[in-house]
Amino acid sequence: MPTRYGQLTLEQKQQIIEIFNVGVQCREIPKCLGISERSVSRVLIEAGFNTKRRNRYTLNETYFDRIDSQVKAYLLGLLAADGCVTTTNYVSFESIDGNLTELLKAELQYTGGTRLILPKDYAPHYRINFSSKQLAHALSRQGIQVGRGKSSLFYFPETEFLSSYMLGYFDGDGCAHVNKGRSGGSLSIVGSLEFTSEVARLLGMGSIQRHHSKPVYYWRIFSRIDIEAFYNFVYKVPSLGLQRKKIKIEQILGSYRRG
Repeated sequence: MPTRYGQLTLEQKQQIIEIFNVGVQCREIPKCLGISERSVSRVLIEAGFNTKRRNRYTLNETYFDRIDSQVKAYLLGLLAADGCVTTTNYVSFESIDGNLTELLKAELQYTGGTRLILPKDYAPHYRINFSSKQLAHALSRQGIQVGRGKSSLFYFPETEFLSSYMLGYFDGDGCAHVNKGRSGGSLSIVGSLEFTSEVARLLGMGSIQRHHSKPVYYWRIFSRIDIEAFYNFVYKVPSLGLQRKKIKIEQILGSYRRG
């Protein structure tokens, strides 16, 4: 039985508002969320929305049909790390780096807004989300889905675009650690066992370690030779990549040279 208004939690009410904001029509929301039509309408009216308003945004829905450019490969890597695609064709991306969200918006020609998320005790996040059957299906074919961190499903683009894809994934779900008080450091990427194992195979380097309490795995490299090889591999397109992570890797390499 569909959930009635009096039974809705604050989280469910917020979910109704969010899914309406990304373009899902009122008549479709009850099917997506298992909530009664009256409840959906009441929540939106109370939030001050005109439920008859249409075409709240536009976007290029064919953008990810083919991965045929370095920027597409980079953004696909970002989405694989920090994006989400649901079975109801809902696509979401958020990052603590607002410029990454704006880059994705610009490439998708997305005219909707960017939401500022303020988690407790954490950095602000910049989120965009929308509903698109074509984009959702394209991204799903490329391994982006709910719970992919535990899934054996993964996707890597053709060799020509692999370095940009890896850079995007690293910018989204990778870490560069500088050793304090001594030379060196480490790089890591988090994902499923299958994904991280494939990263190690494709790059020809790195070890796989399981998180001590979560069912996720880390691909890690520690040596100067491996870190330098990774740096040279991913930073091939000057316009792509987070400068703060690039600088951190350069700090690690610089410490080796001084050590």
